[in-house]
Amino acid sequence: MQLKTPANALRLGLMAATCALLSPPTTHAADAPEDDGPWQVDAGLLYYKENEGRVRTIEPVVNVRRNLGDDHIVGFNFAFDSLSGGSPNGAIAAKSKIQTFATPSGSSLTPGSGPQTYVSPSGNTYTTLAKVTLYTIQPGALPLDPNFHDRRISFDANWSQPVSTNVKGTVGGHISDELDFDSLAVNGALSRDFNAKNSTVSFGMNAELDKIKAIGGTPVGGSDYAQLLKTGSKSKHVIGGLLGLTQVISREWVAQLNYSYDRSQGYLTDPYKILSIVDSTGNLMAVSSSTAASPYRFENRPGTRTRQSLYVGNKVALGLQTLDVSYRRGKDDWSVKSDTVDVRLRVPISNDWYIEPHVRWYRQTAAEFYHLYLDQVDAIPQFMSADPRLAGFTATTIGFKVGVDLGGNNELSLRLEQYQQKASERFSSLLNLQGLDLNPSLKSAIVQIGWKMEY
Repeated sequence: MQLKTPANALRLGLMAATCALLSPPTTHAADAPEDDGPWQVDAGLLYYKENEGRVRTIEPVVNVRRNLGDDHIVGFNFAFDSLSGGSPNGAIAAKSKIQTFATPSGSSLTPGSGPQTYVSPSGNTYTTLAKVTLYTIQPGALPLDPNFHDRRISFDANWSQPVSTNVKGTVGGHISDELDFDSLAVNGALSRDFNAKNSTVSFGMNAELDKIKAIGGTPVGGSDYAQLLKTGSKSKHVIGGLLGLTQVISREWVAQLNYSYDRSQGYLTDPYKILSIVDSTGNLMAVSSSTAASPYRFENRPGTRTRQSLYVGNKVALGLQTLDVSYRRGKDDWSVKSDTVDVRLRVPISNDWYIEPHVRWYRQTAAEFYHLYLDQVDAIPQFMSADPRLAGFTATTIGFKVGVDLGGNNELSLRLEQYQQKASERFSSLLNLQGLDLNPSLKSAIVQIGWKMEY
């Protein structure tokens, strides 16, 4: 299910195409042809677990890279995600009511009453069981779909080589497959060194095509949840670009400035998210007087989204220590604005061992169509979502990485971090919602084992 947010293929592609191009320039004593280099392998195993029985992930990743001579470099990346646990469906907690929902494959909110009989257009009579898959949420609890599961397989490949004396080019591709989501992307970038190779300018572009195959069909955006109106597969495409400058300020300081832009068009709605509708006291209440109506609506997002970001990074040598500090400012035309500050300090603790403390702070504003819930007396808006990822919130990541040099360019590392997210809007003044945390804080633990080697 497309409920997680692994790195977007577009941004992954641009990062793959430009990371080598934007690396600190180096000066070579001679331009003699280089022999084939060893295979460089960077393997890792990531474990991610959210609190309160929510999503947990296991992800092995392998990066392989080799210089085939004369800076002709080939690289591959393989990743596999396995996710399970409970995922918020977008509805709010109810103080004194048990709520019943259907899983994505469900076709009714009413328990089946035995075999269903129907007559086909050819006149044949068939008997089958009603397709009903329900789960209930107790009063006061956040509605989580306990049946959430997914798996993702992705593969990336890229090639870089000199185009001329001071110009390097990179091309690459990405393909991934999930239970309900397929993605295909291509990317390319060019960089040019100047100022005695102390400055590097780079430009990259990426094109991505996605197919959304929602489990149980794609809901009609904004429709009444009780009707479970579904359609077929949807698609979207993304075009983006990145412009970067890397500058050697001094022997101890390298700075980087990037501007990125991308535009998405097509189906951008999450097919598994809904919103609650409440009356003036906070009770769940259907808008329609029909007994078949429900106090929920499927979310509906605009069909386009334009995002921009400005990134400033610095790597500074402080004696034997290395400080890596960056700031990113992002915004989009959904009114989401974000700020990210990331700080890492690599500290040697012996000839072979090092420790790297890490702190990351993130803040974003809510999308203009985000609603914690809908008011029964208001007209149903065209665009609406209660997805916590589109809410205003702040998040912090605190942890450290410890590594050991095993000799022969081999390194083993362990990363331990904790992520915490707090929403800006969590409570309501409505009588029957008072005392309920409608958007609880999220905490998660991150454990990653890494192994770098050459052969």
